[in-house]
Amino acid sequence: MSVDVNGPGIDTDTGEMIDADRIGQQLVRLLRVVARMRHQGGDVAVGHVLAELLERGPQRVGELAQSLGTDPSTVSRQVTALVEAGLVERRAHPDDGRAHLLAATESGTHRCVAGRRRRIEVVGAVLADWPAEDQRRLAELLGRFADDMLANHMPEGDARTTRRPGGEN
Repeated sequence: MSVDVNGPGIDTDTGEMIDADRIGQQLVRLLRVVARMRHQGGDVAVGHVLAELLERGPQRVGELAQSLGTDPSTVSRQVTALVEAGLVERRAHPDDGRAHLLAATESGTHRCVAGRRRRIEVVGAVLADWPAEDQRRLAELLGRFADDMLANHMPEGDARTTRRPGGEN
């Protein structure tokens, strides 16, 4: 029995739609692989929070939530766990005695760096047999794709729409 996966109003007969569908299918495959890898490597949210603090420096919870595209209450819970684990510390805000800034601790920095090294090792192993030009092109296209997805699906002026150095977002 065959099922029409296109559904009503979805026409994949044009070359552009077929390409978009194929790209979408490959992205789903990649996301499944990444999800499996997450279970092996720990909490990805921890890595995102630490990386953001290391890249942009100490921040308030609200600023961090905006940068991560997450609700402040979610970030607050994550930060509480990170503080308890000794990976993040709360510091007095120099300009506002009522506020705190969050910063990665030395342990948090080491954990973030170790996670980045693991990512480089995994991706490097996958790309080991790829020509250098293909690797550069993939990085360029993925960066462009991420930028365009953010630009088309994020509110104007959102911090997450700003391309990061090296094409990382």
